Amino acid sequence: MANIGKKILSAFVDVGEEKAPAPLPAAPVPTAAATPVNPAAGDQRFAGYFDKLFSDTNIPGPDYYEFARMIVAMQAIADERARYAAAFAGLQVQGLDKEKLLSTANEYLRVLTTDADQFQKTVDTAMQEKVRRRSTEAEEKSRRIEALSKEIGELQQQIGALQKEVAEAKEKLDVSSSGYTAESERRKQQILADIEKIKQFINS
Repeated sequence: MANIGKKILSAFVDVGEEKAPAPLPAAPVPTAAATPVNPAAGDQRFAGYFDKLFSDTNIPGPDYYEFARMIVAMQAIADERARYAAAFAGLQVQGLDKEKLLSTANEYLRVLTTDADQFQKTVDTAMQEKVRRRSTEAEEKSRRIEALSKEIGELQQQIGALQKEVAEAKEKLDVSSSGYTAESERRKQQILADIEKIKQFINS
């Protein structure tokens, strides 16, 4: 029964990469072949699973399993004491005595305890694989986002500084260009003026 926990757990949640098996069958309507535990008392999704568990581990001969089925089948008897007495009387003729009834009831308790332990191990494994691992991954991504956010902030500051440098350099170039053009034009006009004066004032 090593995979019992995984079988029942995977019927309702994904516990690994493997495809989850089909959901367990629903609990039957209480009849003479009903489960030892009243299915109305628990989650119907799990009732079929425990029906099969008790059926598979049923001890040969009349025992607690048959007694519990009989109790469920006799729900029409309103008085609980009378119902228990009637169920026991019906099985006593088949060789069931009180000592065997109690000892086999304890055996089914042991089956439940073993099954619950295996199921809990599966839950713990799924918790480790599906919850803690994903939580760790989420934390790592959160730290990465923080690091990237910090880097983005630093890059934005660098971009701002570069844009300031670009603006200052452009302003300086514009000033230099304007100064150069103005001085160049002044010199040009000076030369043109000198040429006219040379022609006017100097005779060859």
